[in-house]
Amino acid sequence: MPIIQLLISRIYQHVIELKLWLLATLICAYLLISWALFALAGESGLTSNPLTFIYFAATTASTVGYGDLSPETDAGRMVAAFWFFPGALLIFSAVLGRLTGVLVEGVRRMADGNGNYERVQNATVIVGYHRDKTPLMVENLIAGQDGDDKIILLATSKNVDIPEGIRLIRADRLDALQSLKRAAIAGAQKVLVYAGTDAETFNTCLAIRELNTDVHIAAYFEDRDTARRAGKLANIEPVVSNACESLVRAAQDPGAGQILMALSTAGFGATIYSAIVEADGTTGTASIDTSLSSSNGTLIAVRQPGNKDFLFRPFPKELASGGSIYYLSNERLSASDISNGLEGANVRITI
Repeated sequence: MPIIQLLISRIYQHVIELKLWLLATLICAYLLISWALFALAGESGLTSNPLTFIYFAATTASTVGYGDLSPETDAGRMVAAFWFFPGALLIFSAVLGRLTGVLVEGVRRMADGNGNYERVQNATVIVGYHRDKTPLMVENLIAGQDGDDKIILLATSKNVDIPEGIRLIRADRLDALQSLKRAAIAGAQKVLVYAGTDAETFNTCLAIRELNTDVHIAAYFEDRDTARRAGKLANIEPVVSNACESLVRAAQDPGAGQILMALSTAGFGATIYSAIVEADGTTGTASIDTSLSSSNGTLIAVRQPGNKDFLFRPFPKELASGGSIYYLSNERLSASDISNGLEGANVRITI
């Protein structure tokens, strides 16, 4: 007896929740019974071809009712009036309700940060949330014109206020591999890490590198030694606050602090941008400088491939293939803008 009660209870629960397997079973059973009743009523026009019967059932259930198919016998009309029409409407309503529920639940989960973007490729991922700083980071990413059309935010905070269009992943820990996977780290284009503490930032960078060995990671640290270790061990680009240096520059050279702030803010005057120069051989830095000047850009530094040191004026005469250039411009220049007029064989610019 308890087994029967348990079975009935479970079936009742599945009926209430409109489980997909139960709904599919009911639809199949309903169509088979309906087909048998129409066949017994002599409705050969409806039952002789299975596709014709499915078409008739679909148009009837959806209340479209084209009128090209209908029962012709009195018995068939009785079956339609007392069995088929009520059942079709009931099942159609149940399917529509179940589908709407699934869609609403999916949207709600995404809005609450419980979604999964693991299959998203080439996204820009921000790890960590700060109420005042994160919206500004998003604004600068978009203004930087570097293809940041898919931005995903991984946050532990319950109260998150982000611009429209930003995808949210909520987690208990920023360095949890499962949470980072949901935030599309494995296929990310670039990652920005700004956690609450240097220790959390360090662990998060290591976890990200475990999932993606090639993605460029920029992470903020308060402590310079921690930043140096993270750069070496996790192969990231650490960023340390230069507030002290900026304060001294502003005191010694009035206005210098404001200029430094403007140079790091996309969309506000000239900004520092970068590009990679590839060629069959080397490329002359003089021609790079001239090409940038013709597009209202100013070359400020270069870096040879495999060397972390930045080289300022006077620049080396040649830049090896794979070297990076850094320039000032009011907007990011296109590859054709930079390569226009460059000397060398088969020069390619990667933005």
